[in-house]
Amino acid sequence: MRNSPLFLLLVTGYVWAASASAAVDISNPLRLMFVADGSEPIIDVIDLREEEVIFRIETDYKVDDLVATPHAPVLVYTNIEQRLVTLYDLKNKLVAKRVKLPIVPRHMVMDTTGSKIGFTDSHDGGFVLFSAYAGTILFSLEDFPPTTDVLFDPNEIDIYYSNSKAGTVGLIDTNVRKTIEISLTEGGDQQFSSPSRSLDGRYVYVANETSGEVYSLNAFSKVIYRSFEVGEDPARPYTTPEGVFLYMMDKATGRFLSVEQNRFEQYVDQIIGEGIDLVTVGRFDRMNLLASTENPDFYIYDNIQKSVVRSGEFNHVPLDALGSADGRTAYVAFQDGAEVAVIDLENQEIRYIPAVYSGAGAFSIGLSNNVCH
Repeated sequence: MRNSPLFLLLVTGYVWAASASAAVDISNPLRLMFVADGSEPIIDVIDLREEEVIFRIETDYKVDDLVATPHAPVLVYTNIEQRLVTLYDLKNKLVAKRVKLPIVPRHMVMDTTGSKIGFTDSHDGGFVLFSAYAGTILFSLEDFPPTTDVLFDPNEIDIYYSNSKAGTVGLIDTNVRKTIEISLTEGGDQQFSSPSRSLDGRYVYVANETSGEVYSLNAFSKVIYRSFEVGEDPARPYTTPEGVFLYMMDKATGRFLSVEQNRFEQYVDQIIGEGIDLVTVGRFDRMNLLASTENPDFYIYDNIQKSVVRSGEFNHVPLDALGSADGRTAYVAFQDGAEVAVIDLENQEIRYIPAVYSGAGAFSIGLSNNVCH
């Protein structure tokens, strides 16, 4: 039986598509974005120069979070239900290793060198320090309080975390693998944000959603240096990439408070928009994208003019926002939309890249200027 021309055309097309996919180079994370679908087991790989999806990774399970190592072709992603961490080899486009963790990896943060990852569980507690290159557990602390994202100190030894139940900020000394806790309030049962830090690591900042304050903790003396009354529902504080400003936002009222970190002098105190909890800062700490995980509103704020130069609505509600390493561009993934926004901060232009099926569950770029979270 002879094959029909249509059959031969289909086979030829399939072979060509497979060959083209195999030829795509995704080995350099610095020029890529990775977007995991919120419900389907796929990760779309986007070329940041071409601004299009160039490869799709099909995973064995839904991806709950992911990070890309900036200096090696390694993508690390997790699944909460199975407590799994997967290392994906971007050069050879295959799974290199799977590791089952002793805790549920609800939160993951990469350190400043891109070589270690801290996993925590905000429900049942526990901590794991993980090697992103070797794919091995460096050590774990199972008797560890429930907490969200940890914060790596630039000294590569200390790791900070919030302990809302005890009303403290904790410190993991990775050399001795022990914790120290510093009281922020007289009583426990508070609701703390994850910690942030100044660029030089001198100060650690935590928002108390219960009292409406933001605490500035001196990392050397381990005492509260300053506290700020921000409002009813303060977001996690943010420090700018150049290290000049500390940003504090009240989600309830839309208050935006900017403080110069050198002397902690107020720089700006304005009402901008409700729900702001995402910040991306451009070059020289000038243009800022302010957005929310609660609504589609966005604001581009000029730090020199001290005013909003553009505002509007995204097509969808954001999941998260990241800044490019050079500070020229902000990227926003959406909870309920099959696309990613690209915001030119200097020209205030917005473009959209189609990606995933229905909305993002996690996204990452190879190198971001969001350095103090």
